[in-house]
Formats: sequence, structure tokens, C-alpha cells
Amino acid sequence: MSCPFYHTFPSKPQQETPPPKVDNDAEVGEGEPIPHPPEKWFIGNLGEIDPSFHVSSFWRLADIYGPIFSLNLVSRKLVILSSYDLINEVCDDTRFEKFVSGPQETIRVFVKNGLFTAYSDEEEWGIAHRTLIPAFGPIHVRQMYPQMVDVLSQMILRWDRFGPDHRIDCTDDFTRLAFDVIGLCAFNYRFNAFYGDERPLFARQLGETLLETGKRTNRLNIQNQMHYRSKKHMMDNIHAMWKVCDDIVAERRANPRPDINDTLNVMLTAKDPVTGKGFTDENIRYQMATFLVAGHDTSAGTMNFLWYNLLQHPEALQKCYAEVDAVLGDRPLELEDIPKFKYLDASIKETLRYLGPIPVVTRHTKGGKTVLLEGKYKVGPTDTLVMNLKGLHHDPTVWGDDCNVFKPERFLDGGWDRLPPNAWKPFGTGVRSCIGRYLAEQEIVICMAMVLQRFVIEMADPDYQLKVKATLTIKPDQFYIKARRRPGKDHLFSFTGGAAPPSKVADKSETVKSEDGKPIAVFFGGNTGTCKSFGEDIETAAPNFGLAVPSKVQNLDEAVENLPKDRPVVIIASSFEGLPADNARNFVAWLETRAKDPNNSNLLAGVNYTLFGAGNKDWAATFHRIPKLVDSLLEKLGATRLYPAGYVDVSQDIVGPFEEWKVGLFAKLREAGGVTAAVKTDEMRVEIIHPETPSKLAGEEVSEGLVLVNKVLAKSGVGPEKRQINVLLPPGVEYRSDYLAVQPFNPRSSIIRVLNRFGLHPDDLATVSGTTKEHLLSHNGGPVSVYELMSTRVEMANPASQRQVATLASLSQGAEAERLSALASDDKYTKEILNKRFSVIDLLEDFPSCSLSFGAYLDMLAPLSPRQYSISSSPLAQQAVPMASTPFSTTPSEKSNTTASSSSSSNGDDKTSLTATLTYDVYEGPSYSHPSTTTFHGVASSYLASLLPGTKLRCFVRRTNAPFRLPADPKTPVIMIAAGTGIAPMRAFIQDRAAIAAARPGGAQAVLGEARLYYGCRDFEQDYLYRDELAAHEKQGVVKVRAAFSKRGPPTTTTGKEDQCGHHVDELLWQDREELRGLFGDQGARILVCGSAARLGRSTAEVCLKIYLEAHPEATREEAERWLLLQKEERFVSDVFG
Repeated sequence: MSCPFYHTFPSKPQQETPPPKVDNDAEVGEGEPIPHPPEKWFIGNLGEIDPSFHVSSFWRLADIYGPIFSLNLVSRKLVILSSYDLINEVCDDTRFEKFVSGPQETIRVFVKNGLFTAYSDEEEWGIAHRTLIPAFGPIHVRQMYPQMVDVLSQMILRWDRFGPDHRIDCTDDFTRLAFDVIGLCAFNYRFNAFYGDERPLFARQLGETLLETGKRTNRLNIQNQMHYRSKKHMMDNIHAMWKVCDDIVAERRANPRPDINDTLNVMLTAKDPVTGKGFTDENIRYQMATFLVAGHDTSAGTMNFLWYNLLQHPEALQKCYAEVDAVLGDRPLELEDIPKFKYLDASIKETLRYLGPIPVVTRHTKGGKTVLLEGKYKVGPTDTLVMNLKGLHHDPTVWGDDCNVFKPERFLDGGWDRLPPNAWKPFGTGVRSCIGRYLAEQEIVICMAMVLQRFVIEMADPDYQLKVKATLTIKPDQFYIKARRRPGKDHLFSFTGGAAPPSKVADKSETVKSEDGKPIAVFFGGNTGTCKSFGEDIETAAPNFGLAVPSKVQNLDEAVENLPKDRPVVIIASSFEGLPADNARNFVAWLETRAKDPNNSNLLAGVNYTLFGAGNKDWAATFHRIPKLVDSLLEKLGATRLYPAGYVDVSQDIVGPFEEWKVGLFAKLREAGGVTAAVKTDEMRVEIIHPETPSKLAGEEVSEGLVLVNKVLAKSGVGPEKRQINVLLPPGVEYRSDYLAVQPFNPRSSIIRVLNRFGLHPDDLATVSGTTKEHLLSHNGGPVSVYELMSTRVEMANPASQRQVATLASLSQGAEAERLSALASDDKYTKEILNKRFSVIDLLEDFPSCSLSFGAYLDMLAPLSPRQYSISSSPLAQQAVPMASTPFSTTPSEKSNTTASSSSSSNGDDKTSLTATLTYDVYEGPSYSHPSTTTFHGVASSYLASLLPGTKLRCFVRRTNAPFRLPADPKTPVIMIAAGTGIAPMRAFIQDRAAIAAARPGGAQAVLGEARLYYGCRDFEQDYLYRDELAAHEKQGVVKVRAAFSKRGPPTTTTGKEDQCGHHVDELLWQDREELRGLFGDQGARILVCGSAARLGRSTAEVCLKIYLEAHPEATREEAERWLLLQKEERFVSDVFG
């Protein structure tokens, strides 16, 4: 009988799979060949496997070879299944059964015939399965609620006492939590994991054992024989852990506790209803070890992934907060509340679907039979059938086109009940599925509810990109969060059982003294450093106006439930592809969620704020979207706008509008605060130290990437020079349709101009003070070389702002002062300064009488921001490079051989590196300011062009916010539109498709939908990038290419003469409009556009409107524009640049 109470987590009804196929060796025949990578002599397909994370190799190969492929690993054959249809078939327990192999078989050295790793024909498995299922059923798990709350309260108090700035290691703390929960609930044993700096000895020994067994799984037998020392250390750990288990059993036998309803009592007293046998003490030891291995690792991994996903999708996180607040309010959690958390339940389910701790389930045929999968793929009893759960849980035929999107809502409103059988399998399948599911789910819900009720959680590193670490399971690596008490929740930190309320962590703002100035708060949201620099500028200047920023400049996510009402609030925000910056996503989601409730109209009453927004007009559809949204939401929630919002277009004058806005802002803040003290005019100070001897050149710093190739694709002539650079990424860094962000160096010629103007030498040292701008300060507080300051810290080429020109005029003499004053006027500034891109150094050279100091000059410059480029290569089209073959060295773990989080390995080849290719224009030509005498060098492109193979490069992969990717189903048609180096992401997409077509049976026609590339360039011979490569792909049926040449085209087939007429991409689109209408309207094609926003972006949008209006003559222009705007949400996606 099912539990009438516990209905939060209903098991998905598993209907019977289709009737068994013929499974007789004599009748199955040969079947169709299973796709597989090419094999190498002696090692088969071992070279395809990443030893440190073998499952990631399955994912990569599944993207290439499709839903089924085989691997020859010398000692065994794997058949990887990655689609719903195939996995649904092997879930049939009448034909297939669990196959204990790989990591599970290796860990048997510790857990032997425990539930998780026992062979299906072992008697001990049947006894344990039948006896322990009731012990882990909903009724018994419900009785574990007090113990779970007991352990969780320890973690909450630990977080609170460390304070809001403490970096919480999620892997460490959730492992401690899950470990203690298993110990207390199953054995009434306290490991006291939260009472020391290190995890308990047992947990550390277990971590080391899991790490070593993982390595042994992926080594050849002969390699394992050579690692005898590591085996001995592992066995020492195992015997020590067995002793702990045996001691717990012995103590319970010596002192029986019939009053305790735990799993240990069940194993000591219960008898199997079938055989009448009980557990031996030895088997109890192995079951205890199994619970600790499987139970703690999976629960901890799920909580890690859950928090990562929620923090990456703050709109979902805020829905979780809202649900917890609605259910609990300000009272403590009770057992009866658990079934009420519907959205939390959906978030857990979606986390386990999206990427859970169990990546694969292994099966094989039952009864030694040979069968045909899907009636055509022959597999035998010795073949390991690997259910790739990522493939199952991301199959678009089940989960839809948004299968790669984290979306808890898919499990609500009947979504769970509509799933086909065996579509969701994070706990395994059949009789061998995880019996601890109810325990894990209840533990996670209690944890989430109690933490969400008490803390505001934020990422410690807002730009953290997921790194997955593999042992027996998988989990996020190096993932840290911060926890800050929610206002009004202090009473919830006094737990029953004698726990004293923790002392409140002092607010940083409470230390401000009245003589320091009237306090204000400054928050920023930005990815590139510009918004933070604006905030630091306000913080630096505030004391001059009788103001202070006691809490320093904070990111906007730190303002969630934390907007002060006792001081004015200054917010500086930006948009990235219409979405918030990484460090503002939670803040925006918090505002949006709260604004939907009409009862919150006074939630922020008492908050006095102003806002400054940064954006780029080339992204016209989303220009300043986030700053304006924040402004309107604050007002809707009852906050008062203290001073009108200001905005800047960073593609024009990046500093001027901010300076103008800042002048009025400080006047308003002084007025609001009643500040009457005189305004000071302190400026940033830079002290120059001339070294007695030139500094020795330091060795090149190890950076984030290594240049392998840097070649010219098209020489300058009909356009700028176009180049390709191949960068070897650090081990473990992955990408797919993403950007590579590059931290550039300023051109040497520009640096020399500045040094000459101020009479400095490159090795002079500068000590910067009187500012809070982090990009100008050294990491240790000491001096910085002038050359480093100018080459890596500041933007030198930005146009001088109008106020900066006026400042230069005030520091100049005679006629030069008059000329500069005129240039600073409204009549001349835009035409003579902004449009001609006159930088501050340009003006200083033209007006030598100006007495601007070097410190004041530095203060005028924005921080040097990374430039991002679309990656023009596909990881599917390349073989990853073992780390041992690269110049990258292994980073030693901070706590080697102590915890399971020590992911470094003693083997140098435990990780591999991918290569990312960039295709870029080199911007070099006469400057707008002095076209006859000065050459403009693009900061990033000229830097990249100068790099030689073997050079190290600071770079990192930045995920794209927009859905600028190929459709999840390769059979969905795609229309790619590009011009010039905008072909970069399209080349990656085409390589993706080519790799898939080459690996799967039937080739492109069988496995790919139609793809078209409309490509615009100037000359068919000089700048038709990747012409031969595209022709080869077209011949293979991977893509159909339509090229437009604006200057000179190839000879026509009728006259044999070169086509001299100018053609553009939008003309080809119009010519093919009937076919495109069919692809887009009837077959669901996705349109991807990359190129100039001003030209290609606008012309493509315009021709799409024309095509729509031709097909719908009754529609108005406004209706067509609304239709196009709807398509741009998912099916018409642009990645355009200025």
C-alpha cells in the first residue's frame, strides 16, 4: 500500500515497453552495423576516452555518431545508447538487466556485494533488496525528518557564523551534510562533519578511495599492476573504513537499541520473506559502506547541481523563494509542509534531468542472449549497454526543442504525467533502481526550504562557468556560494536542542563615522568592467563632496533583499544581449518576481535611488533594456527616484554622458543629505619611481591559452586583412557555439606616445593612490610599472568626453585654450571630437601647452575591457589533446590526498585540451583624427595579429546568452546568414553538421535537415573565406552555399566573364524567398545571422519583413514588425556587431 501522506515525489508509472523482439541467436541474423569511431591498433578506441572524465567522451561522441555507437576498449565492448527509443527498449526487465561493470565493478573492492554493486544472481542482493526496500520507503523516511533537521541546522549555523563574505565550498559542505544524514538516519551514528575544518577521517578516506578506483577503472590492467603503492594506500583506507562499520555493528549488538527505528536495526533483526535468511555481519558491513558511498555522493551532487542551476536561472530561484515564503512565512519548517513545495519538487526533477550526479546506467542482455535493438542493431550478452542519461534527458522528441534549457515548469501542470514511460531515469531503472530515492528527495527539499527561508544565496564568483568533476558520480567542481541572512529572519537561527542564537555579523556600513561624510550605497551590474569603473569613480569622488561609500562598490546581486533605506542608492547597470550582467541576474529576477504580486507595491518604500545605464545602440532591439527595466520595477515596488536616470551609448562617447550625469548627481546627493561643506578638488595621485637599474625581464606568465596557428586568410586590399588564430585552451575547458574573450594589450606605438608626452620611461614604477579604481591598483599595494599600466590596464583610444575636453581647455594657455573651449562646445564636440574619434592623447599632442598631470590622465581612462570573438571551430571536428602533450602543467590541489574534492591526478595525461579557432578582421588604417599622419591600430585585432605560434594568451570562454546555436535536432533546417568574418560561428555550425554526417549511417541526407549559408563578401578571389572548405562541405550535402559579391564575382556560366555587378545577401534572400518561406514556415527552420548590425542585421530583417508582407498582403507594416519580433525570441537569432 502506498503512503497516503507522502505524495510530493510520486514515482513515474513505468508502463510496459513494446513486446520483446526475437531474441534467438539463430534467428537474429547479422543486423545493421553499429556506428563507431575508427579503431587504432592495440588500443582500439581507448584514445577516444578522457581518462579523468570518461562520460564526457560519451557525450562528445554521441553528438557526432548519434543515438547509438560502439567503443572497443580492448577488454570490453561498450554500446552507448543516447535516445529515448533505444533506452526505453533496454529498460525492459524481461530482456535486459543491470550489468555491474566499469566504476561499479571497481568499487566492489570496498563495498563487495552491497545493494549497489552486487551481481543480480548473488543471493545477498535478493535478501537485501527484499528486506531493505520497506526501510527506505516513504513511511520510514518520514520518520527520519528530525535527524535531517538536526544535521541541517548544524550546516546553517556554520554558514551564518562564518558571515556573508565567506566563500562556501558547495562540494565540501553538501558532502558533509549528506554524509552526516546517512550516518545519523541509517546507523544513529554521528560523524560530526560540521565540527571541524576538515571532513571526518572516514569521509576523507572514502574520497581517496573513490578517486583511486576511478583511476583504476580507466587504466589498462598492466598499468594498475604498476601502481602498487596507490593500491596499498587504497586498501589501507578500505580496511580502516571497514573497521568503523564493524565497530558500529559490534557496539549495537553489545548494546541493543530496539527503540531506534533505523536501517541498522533492520539489518540486525529482519529476515528475508523468501529465503528466511538474515544479514551476516560481513554483509551488513558492505551494505553500510554502500549507503555511505552511493547515498552521500548522489545527494551532495544533486544539491550542488541544483544550486548551480538556480543561481544560473535566477527567475527560477526567485520562484523557489516565493514558494518557501508562501508556505512557511516566518515560522519553522514542519514535516507536513514538505508536500506543499511543488516548484521545489519540479526544480529537483529538472536538475536531475538537465544534468544529475548519475550520468549513465549500464545494462546487458538477460539469459546470455543476443538481441536486435530496434530490430536492427545486434548486441550480445558480453556487450555493455550504456544508457547515456544526458542523451535520454535531452532527447528533443520527448522534451521538445527547449530540451537544452533549464525549465522546472516542464514538470508542472500535468507535464510529469504526460511523460512517456522510461523518459526520466536519474535513479536507474527497474528492480535495480536506487532504493534511497525518497530519503534523498526529502533531504534535498528540507535543505532547500530551510536555507531559502533564512539566507539570500549568491554565487561567490558571478562569472563562474560550470566545471564538472567525476569520481563514482559527477558534480560541479570549484563551485562556491555566499550566504547572507535575510532581513527579519533572525529568530529562525535559534534551533531547538540547545543551539544558541549566533552573533550577528556586523554590517560593513555600520562602521562609518559622521565625519567621513553622508553615506550612500553604490551597486553595479556589468561584465566588462565599465560599470564597475563608473561605480568606483563615484566612490573615489564622494569624499570631495562630503559623501562616503562605506560598504564599497557592490555588485547588484548583493542588493537582493538588501537595498538600504537609510541612505541614497546609486545603481549602474548594463544589458548584454537584452539580459542582465552575470552579477545582476538574481537582482533583476528578484525585482521581476516581486513586481508580479500587487501586494508588493510598497515593498521598497523608503528606498531612494537613481540609476545610470550603459548600452550599445548597435543592439537596437535591446538597447538599455535592463537599466530601463530596473528603473521601472523599482518605481513599481514603491522606491522613489531621487535623481533622473542617465544613459550612455558605449559605441560613442563612453565617458562624457556619465560625467555630465555625475555632476548633477553629486549636487542632488549633497542637497538630500544636507551637506554644506565646501567641495574639494582632490585628484588621483601617481608617484613615479625611477629605478636605479633597469628591471630584468620576467619570464612569460602562464596564461589561459596557447597560440598554435596565426595565419592570413585574406590580405588587405578590398577590405581589412582577415586572419585565423588557433588557440589551445587550458585542460578541461569546453565550448560549443560560444565566444572566446581575449584580454588585449594596447599597441606599443600608442603606449610610446603617452610615455613621450609625460616624459616617462617604460620601466618607471608608478604608485597609485587616492582612488578606489581596482584596475589601476597593484595586487599587493606596491608600485606598478608604467608600461604595465598603459599596456594592460586602460583604454587609450576611446574618444575624449566633452567634459574632458573642457578640462583640457582649463589647463591650456592662450589660443590653445580658446580652441579647446570651442571644441568642447555643443556645436563642435560631436562633429570635431566624437565623430573623428579624438582621444585624450590625440588632444594632448595637438595642444602641448596643456598641463594635465599623468595621474589626471590615467583617471580619465576607462578600464581595458576583454574583447569577445565568436569561436569559428567545432569541438566535434577535432581530437582533444592530452594534457601531457601540451605546455600546461597540472595545478596541485590545495589539500592533496585529503578530500574527494582533490581533483588533480598524479597522471599527467588525466585531462585533455581543445583548440578554439577565431576568424577576425585586423583593423589598421589612417586614424579619423589625423588621417594623414597617424595610423589607427585596433586594440584587440592588432594584438592578436602580432602573436606568434607558441605565445601564451589571456583568454576565457564566455557562454552566449542568446539561443544562437544549431537546433537540438540536427534534422531541423537552418538558414545561416553572414558577411565577412561573421562567417566565424557559421563555420563552427557547419563543422558540427559535417562531423555528425560523417559519423552516422546514411550520411548528410539521412541525418541532417537542409542547411543554407548565405554569405556576403567583396571579391570571390580575395576575401571569400574558407571557399574550398565550404565547397567540400557542400559536396558532402552538409550545407548549400549561396555567396554574394559586392565588388567582383566569379565568371558567369553564360558569358564566361567576371560578374562586376555588386550583389548583397539580402538580394539572394529575396530571390530565394519561396524556398525560404517553405523552410521557415513549413519545416520550422531556424535563422541565424552574424555580421554588421548596421548593414547585414538591418538588411536581413528588412527582407524578412518584405517576404512576410508579400505572403500576407492584408498585414500592416506594424503587424509584420510584431511578427518578426516574436520570431527573434527563438527562431530568428542574431549575433551582430557594430
